Amino acid sequence: MLSREPAALIGLPSIPGINLPDQMPLSERNYATHALQATLPVYTGGRISAAVNAAEAGVQASGFERARSEQAVKLDVAETYLNVLRARSALAAAERHLAALDAHAADVAELGKQGLVARNDILSVAVAQADARQRRTQARNAAELAAAAYNRLLGRPLDNPVDVAEPASDMPSRPDIAALEARARGQRPEIALLGAHAEATDHEAEMERAGTRPQVGIKAAVMHEDNRYRVNQDVAQLMVGVQWDIFDGNVQRRRADAATARARAARERQDDAASLIALEVRKEWLAVGEADERLATTRTALAQADENLRVARDRYRNGVGTHTEVLDAEALRSLTDSNHLNAHYDLHLARLRLKKAVGEL
Repeated sequence: MLSREPAALIGLPSIPGINLPDQMPLSERNYATHALQATLPVYTGGRISAAVNAAEAGVQASGFERARSEQAVKLDVAETYLNVLRARSALAAAERHLAALDAHAADVAELGKQGLVARNDILSVAVAQADARQRRTQARNAAELAAAAYNRLLGRPLDNPVDVAEPASDMPSRPDIAALEARARGQRPEIALLGAHAEATDHEAEMERAGTRPQVGIKAAVMHEDNRYRVNQDVAQLMVGVQWDIFDGNVQRRRADAATARARAARERQDDAASLIALEVRKEWLAVGEADERLATTRTALAQADENLRVARDRYRNGVGTHTEVLDAEALRSLTDSNHLNAHYDLHLARLRLKKAVGEL
């Protein structure tokens, strides 16, 4: 929309008796123009191909980031699963401890009726029972909390019933540490993620360098103008354009150098990450060996603790042992039971963490 119609002076000679106009309209005051245009880059100095490669590297990086997150979530769920089993086993151990003290309290009460034990024995076993009950209460609350935490990770109501089964007891032998480290270098998404970041940044640097080269493009357009003064209302045009920023204060080159430096830093972080991952693999590999040895040791100690308690109770019933010996034997058996359970679940947890460290979870 124009404020006035465009016009041109025509300067016609005057003719007596005829009033000739001195202006000729060139366009309507209000008219519409329709245009369709397309631009095709012919030469960009590698800018477009670098942008495509950078985008592809970014997609790969996103995939590696997702794989890393998935493995972290899997380990969190597995740890919480084992925590449920550990807490429930601890509750069962607390109930066994209380049952053993209840059985000993019955022996003390029977001997007390016969006047064969001091009142101090009756009081001390009652105190031990009270301590066992409060430990059972703590273990029950811990088991309920572990189940609620497991439900939260699965997106279920916190009070939803949790049914978990013991993991398979047959465990493979511990692999060679050198083979594990080699597999981790090839499988851990963190290493590939940093490599993809470095590659994407390299392509970004190439994009910046391409900005210092000539940019050649073709532009084609078709226009239609609804203007009655136009003889040809449809017009087509084809243009070839060249743009070259010969001097920009070295901005593009400095941006390219900065991107190259970022890529170099990403590769240095990749080397450091590989070293940290190798250390993590070795740490979890040692943890598997430690837990395996603990499990074997506590398995033998648990049988010995059960026998020690049986002997102490038998001696007490026959009047040749003391009440303190029985309490000490039961406390030792309860401690050994706890150590055995912890070693059992620590071994399963260490194996899961080793799988995650290798990138195979």
